[in-house]
Amino acid sequence: MNTFRLDFPDIAIALFILSVGLVAVAISLFRLRTRDYSILNFGLFCTIYGFRWLIETPSIQSLPGFPFTNLYFNTLLTYLMVIPFTLFFINIFGRGLYNSILWTFRSSIIYLIAAVIYDLFFAPSLSIGINPIIVIIWGLVLMINIFFIKRQAQIELLVMRIVFLICMAGITNDNLVNLHLLPWSILITNPCILILCIGLGFVAVHHFFSNERKLLAIEQEIEIAKRIQNSNIPTNLQPSCGTSIAARYVPMSTIAGDFYDILIQENAGMGILIADVCGHGIGAALIGSMLKIAFASQSDHLADPARVLTEINRILQGKIENSFVTAGYFFIHSGIRKLSYCLAGHPPQILLRNSKKENFSLLNGGTILGPFPNPVYENTELDLAKDDRLVLYTDGIIETTNSAGTLFGNKRLVSFFEEHAIDSAEQTTEQFLSYLARWTGKSNTISYNDDLTLLIVDITS
Repeated sequence: MNTFRLDFPDIAIALFILSVGLVAVAISLFRLRTRDYSILNFGLFCTIYGFRWLIETPSIQSLPGFPFTNLYFNTLLTYLMVIPFTLFFINIFGRGLYNSILWTFRSSIIYLIAAVIYDLFFAPSLSIGINPIIVIIWGLVLMINIFFIKRQAQIELLVMRIVFLICMAGITNDNLVNLHLLPWSILITNPCILILCIGLGFVAVHHFFSNERKLLAIEQEIEIAKRIQNSNIPTNLQPSCGTSIAARYVPMSTIAGDFYDILIQENAGMGILIADVCGHGIGAALIGSMLKIAFASQSDHLADPARVLTEINRILQGKIENSFVTAGYFFIHSGIRKLSYCLAGHPPQILLRNSKKENFSLLNGGTILGPFPNPVYENTELDLAKDDRLVLYTDGIIETTNSAGTLFGNKRLVSFFEEHAIDSAEQTTEQFLSYLARWTGKSNTISYNDDLTLLIVDITS
């Protein structure tokens, strides 16, 4: 009982540090949405240190059947602590001056392996031999980084400097005492480590919630971008110009780079633009918004696909940096059942002549939009007939792969539409997406390899 009273402060502090560590690990596992692992590494360090401190107290070791009296185990915990500790510094300060923090982390792993091998053959002795010298060297490297790295989060830096000075003073004192280089035998590491844990905890929590706030702001911006992009995609596709239209747009991520739009030129016909911006995310969505504006500005000459693509390229040229756009523009003339189209690096589209049980690949070549100043585009014209079906799509469909890595491909796409030739445009789009999900083995809640866009235009009169 007397021993327990003497050990009670150490036990209480050890349990406190251990509890803080476990809570931090739990928070990081349930709330970690970024690649910031600072609170996780802080939690691992506190868990290991608190547990080691607890099992080293005489009262705990004297318990009947206590399993952690093995010196090898306690020594291994000592070596392991350094890894999450140095990783924490990398999370907060980066690689450090001349990659010094990164090399401290790497050397700690090498030292761990070497020390374990050495201890297995010669009994655990590194911890009272070379270990104190290694700890002092690592501590000096970290302290130099704390005092010479400039950070915007000044409160984090200030707290780290204060607690690290206190902790380094304690660790240096105890290691020099263990080496019998000081005239006294007072050990003060444990109180200093408690102060360090409190300081690291403050920094970890501050850093964690700072990143959470930044992430929330980014998510809000993405949500705004998503709403803007959705407003750019036509949803109410009413029959017009003797056609029936159905479309489906399945982004790979929250916002994506596929785009389509439809414009009607009174007494002339209907123009359909389908495009695929290189890349994904906000950048691709912004270029999609530029496409929307650029296409709307061509309303006076929709019947000339080559001119439409030339003008869109002129508007985009030099404004989308290293990105580019593939596109296809199709104009269905009213009354005369004729299709004019032009492609700009877009995959061959499909024309199904259902009355003749034939299909054609709409080839046209053409240069991608954006990078080149003066590309030449040429129109191609085809006659249309009642019940013909125009299938427009982006390459995300034909480049989708299944679990075996097989590409969906153009032949499989054509075969599907031949089998569903008598179904309505709306029914066919739904059936195709279900078929594609089954073929890839993915559900509607799992994203594909790329953005998917599909438009079906049936000639009804």
